[in-house]
Amino acid sequence: MYQALYRKWRPSTFDDVYGQEHITSILKNEVENGKLSHAYLFCGPRGTGKTTCAKIISRAANCEHPVGGNPCGKCHSCISIAEGTATDVIEMDAASNNGVDNIRDLRDSVVYTPADLKYRVYIIDEVHMLSPSAFNALLKTLEEPPAHVIFILATTELQKIPATVLSRCQRFDFRRVAPSAIISRMKTVCAGEGIKADEGSLELIARLSQGGFRDALNMLEYCAGGGHEITLKNSIALLGASPIELLSGICDKIAEKDISGALEKLDEVYASSRDIAVFWRELISFCRDMMLYIATRGNYSCDVLTARSAEHFTVAGILHILEVFTNAEGDMSKLPSGAKLYAEMALVKVCDPSLDESISSLIARVSALEEGTVKAPPSPAEPERRSPTLVKPEKSNKILSAAENGTLLKKAEAAPSEDNKNAQKSVRNWAEIIRKAEQKDISVGSFLKETFAFTDDSERLYIKCPNEFAKDMLSTDERRALIASVAGPVLGRTVTPANIIFSKAEANEKRMPINDLIDTEDN
Repeated sequence: MYQALYRKWRPSTFDDVYGQEHITSILKNEVENGKLSHAYLFCGPRGTGKTTCAKIISRAANCEHPVGGNPCGKCHSCISIAEGTATDVIEMDAASNNGVDNIRDLRDSVVYTPADLKYRVYIIDEVHMLSPSAFNALLKTLEEPPAHVIFILATTELQKIPATVLSRCQRFDFRRVAPSAIISRMKTVCAGEGIKADEGSLELIARLSQGGFRDALNMLEYCAGGGHEITLKNSIALLGASPIELLSGICDKIAEKDISGALEKLDEVYASSRDIAVFWRELISFCRDMMLYIATRGNYSCDVLTARSAEHFTVAGILHILEVFTNAEGDMSKLPSGAKLYAEMALVKVCDPSLDESISSLIARVSALEEGTVKAPPSPAEPERRSPTLVKPEKSNKILSAAENGTLLKKAEAAPSEDNKNAQKSVRNWAEIIRKAEQKDISVGSFLKETFAFTDDSERLYIKCPNEFAKDMLSTDERRALIASVAGPVLGRTVTPANIIFSKAEANEKRMPINDLIDTEDN
């Protein structure tokens, strides 16, 4: 009778278990020294070897001739347990036997001595599915079981296990297996089964398995079902995976702010009948690799296409993209039928940051401006502007209209007079003004933190901004009024919004040290 690969190639000794050496070494020593615990708790992701190790313990503990802590595999006990005919090894699925009555039956049976073996072993899989009453019924037996009983509990959701149960068990945390170990194991299986598979297809399967051997062997078996050599192209088509070129291409479109191009890439995925949610998780994983590559300054190991795409982003930019994408993934899980819509909305947001008013988006845009990576769309060439010559206005009783007043304000921002420049003095308590502004509006405070300010005899307040983006964000009427309201009391005079002049700091202008901007009592 044909057996699935994951069952046929299930490890039979601790030495055969890949990627869990921190656990198997301890279990081998306990078996070899005869110091087995009465209760074990195995927790970790699916397919990492929890049930496999539980079965190996049941054989090793009952083996007549153990070899270095491993079961011999040849004695009557090992063979009967491996074939599933041993009545003293009881496997229980807590997902379908989760009631208190099931646990009471188990509790009543533990008093009986083993029929054929040395130990009676109870393996309870998915133990987190037990009801609270069932857990309570198990506690006393789990704390003081008969000497001939071993409990092995397995779970993928440790947080659902009561603390009273955790304290009564010897706990082992199973890790996700590294892709290199999965690839090595699959090569062994391929050699034993006569399966031909190229390196690219094995790497793809290892990546999609997310650290689980069982998932990897299932995918390998599925790809080998056609009877032909397993290639990367065939694996992508059969498993519904996304080629790295597609993921890199869509990220390049995001970097170019090409909304149409990014949406076309998404349409390609949709037209190929791939699951949008699965593709989205792969795109998030690709962006994660880019983030780690950028953040570690190239010290993170990744493929060439990932490294090339990462060069187009800043750390703040890729963090914003990941935030938008993970939010979209959460929306997809709530409404799977809207997966494509959520994906399209997310792509539009990251391609045009001006549509996203979140704090992370603003930080990403400021970071991009500072790095000089923003690629603005081409605009019509403006005629060369000559600097206007400022003429000292004559005294007049004429009241200026709002339009004239606004024109003069813009001229004043663009080019303050030489007299004003010479009379400008640093605002020494600027840090206090920033702090008060931040208490009223955190975004205003965030933009002001990178600025410095001057005042002059005309009682104007000149605020120097690090870039044009910060200048534009602070120049709105609402934010002018907020800054004026907090600056007046601190400076001890009236500050009107019209008297606040914003400009971009020149390269040779340096802000004062923060200690010099804070007034002390001695001043």
